[in-house]
Amino acid sequence: MKTGWLGLGRNHVVPVHTAQVNDRQRLVRLPFSEDQIKNAPAFDADAELSLADEQQVYRYYGVQPSQAGSAQQSRPPTQAGQNKGQEAANIQLSEEEVKVGKREVSAGGIRLRKIVRTETVQQPVELKREEIVIERVPASGNQPASAGACFQAEDVFIPLRREEAVVQKEARVREEVRASKRTQTEQQQVAESVRKEDVEIEGTADQRGEKPRFSTEPGSRRETERYEPKERGKQR
Repeated sequence: MKTGWLGLGRNHVVPVHTAQVNDRQRLVRLPFSEDQIKNAPAFDADAELSLADEQQVYRYYGVQPSQAGSAQQSRPPTQAGQNKGQEAANIQLSEEEVKVGKREVSAGGIRLRKIVRTETVQQPVELKREEIVIERVPASGNQPASAGACFQAEDVFIPLRREEAVVQKEARVREEVRASKRTQTEQQQVAESVRKEDVEIEGTADQRGEKPRFSTEPGSRRETERYEPKERGKQR
């Protein structure tokens, strides 16, 4: 394992039988910390480890050589050994499918707030008021004046009345504002990228320069350079 930046680090050896390999996710997990691997014994990339070097690596990681040897003996043959000289091959092709779910999220809302506005109302009203009418008319007949009222000062007060507007206000319900919710359904197109595995078929020419012939069984094509899988039905 190489550590460092921009290819300037060192090469460290890690016991391979302690690794956990996830072929599906293409992940390799080791039961060691990053600092422990960085401080491990370092060797050249093309160096061949001696028995003493292997013992040094086992002692550093705390692994017994017997455990490593038994793990290597019980390990199945490599894929390269299996594919060498085989007469047939079976490659599984995988593809991703999109499954669309639904969840509720907040889409905003409204707030109803009652406010008070003031406006001036003009309304006509009829009001009554009294006025003084002064008239001078000649006396009727030759009536003698009263002895006590003659040549005496006299003060007479006549009150006047009028009507004035009296304003009263009364509150009443003019209208109601009702707010409610309703559910509507809309169609949306969801786009997502999916991965699909494929296989390329390439024939290797023999000494005479002839490429191998492909089968002409029903559903196959002669001298094809790329396998094209049938389009699957759309998922609802």
